[in-house]
Amino acid sequence: MQSRCRNPGVVALVLLLFVAAIAYFFGAQENGRRVNTDISRTDQGAYIKYAIALRESDFTTVGRRNRMPAYPALLATFIDKGETPDGFFEKGKLINTWLSLVGLVFLGTVFLRTFPRHAGLNILFLAGFGVFVFKAAYVQAEILYYLLTFAVFFLSWKLFRKPRILVALLAGGLIGVAHLTKASVVPGLLVVAVFYPLDAIWQFFTGREKGTIRPLVRLAVILLMTGTFFATVYPYLAKSKEIYGRYFYNVNSTFYFWCESWKDAGNRTKAAGDRKGWPEMPEDEIPSLKNYLRTHSVWDIGGRIFSGISRVVNSMARSYGYLWIFLAYVAFGLWVAWCKHRVIWKLIYQRPFPVAALAAYFIGYFLLIAWYSQIIQGNRFILGLFLPFLFSVTALICAFGRRLEIRLGQGMVLPAVPVFNTLISAWLAVDILITFFFRLGTVYGGS
Repeated sequence: MQSRCRNPGVVALVLLLFVAAIAYFFGAQENGRRVNTDISRTDQGAYIKYAIALRESDFTTVGRRNRMPAYPALLATFIDKGETPDGFFEKGKLINTWLSLVGLVFLGTVFLRTFPRHAGLNILFLAGFGVFVFKAAYVQAEILYYLLTFAVFFLSWKLFRKPRILVALLAGGLIGVAHLTKASVVPGLLVVAVFYPLDAIWQFFTGREKGTIRPLVRLAVILLMTGTFFATVYPYLAKSKEIYGRYFYNVNSTFYFWCESWKDAGNRTKAAGDRKGWPEMPEDEIPSLKNYLRTHSVWDIGGRIFSGISRVVNSMARSYGYLWIFLAYVAFGLWVAWCKHRVIWKLIYQRPFPVAALAAYFIGYFLLIAWYSQIIQGNRFILGLFLPFLFSVTALICAFGRRLEIRLGQGMVLPAVPVFNTLISAWLAVDILITFFFRLGTVYGGS
């Protein structure tokens, strides 16, 4: 009898997701057809040329250490020899759309297995129709990068809860692939590499884990994770060392990060040949942390961070429309945290390092993105934090908000989380309609 009661809900869920997937696919293609018409815009042509070079050379081409090779290699598997960039453009949009749809299946599986169904569906639809549908039909590495970084975040989350050797190996390999997609994962790896051992040591000395086996397993896990990462990326790093003299050589993080603007980067190391080898410039003129600190005051640095934060927030506000629903999640999460602050503080006191790792991850990346916004602005950089932050806020709401109530007049009491999820669902329904009738035909999703 119980299984019979469940079947209608499961059938309705499957039908809802099937209809949503069809609407998503055709909506993304409509945006690509009507808005994404310029192959030279936001690196799309460069990615396609890189992919064609890989295909024509049987994957032996060495990149110029600006764009990473994983996404072009994926595109190259679909390119016919002799195909031109313009000829591949429409096919590339379709490939990326299918990639995004497969990624949403992965996200839906994670969300629905981790959270109650209503909460999981809400954040899946927010991710799908608030972000992914605008970026699907663009030949860029962002969709792949967002999926990989979220997968690594989720696996690291699981490792903090319970150390598992296979999960550590998978996480290390995925961090490697993510690094080969966009050279932005090393700070995240450093966060885990620092705070995971500290968490193991804390639990051992506070007596939360008896004996020495479990802390040793945790230390082995982080060694396996970092070791798998380096094993995955070592061929690429070794080639960088051979040609450019640095293992982690990428023109963006090595040089441009320390420039004043994109024009400044172009006039300095780019003009001096940083794509072909180490730039031919005097050492004290090459953009670097040391030279930046030598030529800038504390006020300069603070001003750049402050103006960068303003740029990031402005780009989010002018973006696809996800921000206001996202802020509703943040506000409700803060309310839940305030209502349960005694319980939460007690848990943090007992085990502070997982929360410290989350804070370091989100604050650190946000500040790095704000700093880099001086060079290149755009919503695509901050969206690397969207899925991990949305997942974290939802986890907070589901874990601590279950018994919270909203008291109305005349003795009426409503459960807070179901009311919130219902309001979010209604908001999403209206917002998705606005997206299909207005935004998809006009909003450029590549920036």
